[in-house]
Amino acid sequence: MDDDARGSRDERESAPHQLDDELFLYEGGEIPRERRREITRVRIGPQVKDIASGTFAGCRNLAEVHFDEGTNLLAVGDNAFSECVALRQVTIPTSVTRLGTGVFAGCSNLAEVHFDEGTNLLAVGDDAFRYCTALRQVTIPASVTRLGDFAFDGCSNLAEVQFDEGLEIIGGGAFIFARRCEANLSEVILLGGEWLLNEKFLDRGLFCGQGVLNQKRLNAMVGFKNSNIAYHFAFLECPLTAIKVSVPGSLSERMTRLPEECRLSIEGRIRELSCLELAQGGTILACFPVVTRVTDNEIGQYTVDVQDTDNQTAESLHQVLRLISFHELKESSILIELALWKSRLVVDRAHADCRTSVPDPAKSLIMEYCGFTDFLKPVIEGD
Repeated sequence: MDDDARGSRDERESAPHQLDDELFLYEGGEIPRERRREITRVRIGPQVKDIASGTFAGCRNLAEVHFDEGTNLLAVGDNAFSECVALRQVTIPTSVTRLGTGVFAGCSNLAEVHFDEGTNLLAVGDDAFRYCTALRQVTIPASVTRLGDFAFDGCSNLAEVQFDEGLEIIGGGAFIFARRCEANLSEVILLGGEWLLNEKFLDRGLFCGQGVLNQKRLNAMVGFKNSNIAYHFAFLECPLTAIKVSVPGSLSERMTRLPEECRLSIEGRIRELSCLELAQGGTILACFPVVTRVTDNEIGQYTVDVQDTDNQTAESLHQVLRLISFHELKESSILIELALWKSRLVVDRAHADCRTSVPDPAKSLIMEYCGFTDFLKPVIEGD
């Protein structure tokens, strides 16, 4: 077989082809522009590892994208599905590690973006969901370490964004909204954000001499505070009022080990504190207000800062830490009292047989309490 014939055969095998009147099977290669208008549903073949840049760009009638089970797809190229205005929902398969620049830009009716459980996605490219104006909520999976510049620019109906653990950088202007749009994003939740909190505070509360928020790390994550540096702040022009950071899960685990009445008492206190929230699954969220200050009216210069105003969040979390420690110590004391009570009842038995073991966490609490009384005083119900 000569080279021309072999090339023609390879081209036919890699090109997408129509399975029925509506569904196209994509197996690689380019789609002629004159055919893109006809495509309404597409299935990505299992052997496809990379959807090339601009492959489905401008397929204005494309409403559904399906990926075969066991797909080997690794990357979705730049502008691969841009301007697919009929597309309303998409699920990114587990195998994909990169979404390219502008991959879904201009998909104005895209209302739902899902990521398969256990996703390996590492990076979301610049402008990836730019002007997806139907998006209202999005959760960035834990595997993603970087969100590109302007990734959700112009998503004017986006009201809630949730970041899972793993995210290190939110690109400049990632959630900036065009001034003509009515932006709705007022709060951001950072799950797995323990690294944004000072570890010493979680050990000793206000007595550590530090606040609860690690300002340096947060600023590095969401961008510079000075808005004169164009678009560096990830949420520029959003009516953002608060950033909520999850408290380490170890704190919730300590609560679950307590008797139910103690746990309910602590949860009730958290709900009363305006700077803390109790999310589903028992996760505690520390809330930090976003403060905008105008520094020069004439040129429109202002600064955006996330801070713990008057240490209100720190004081609230300090109360919860004390209350948890109080109940832990109380339960530990009960164990010791039971041990002493048993030893008095059985006088004629060997002393070793009369002992009741005290769990190691309880021993640690008692030792800490001996030199750390201020942390627990005063801790009483209702203070």
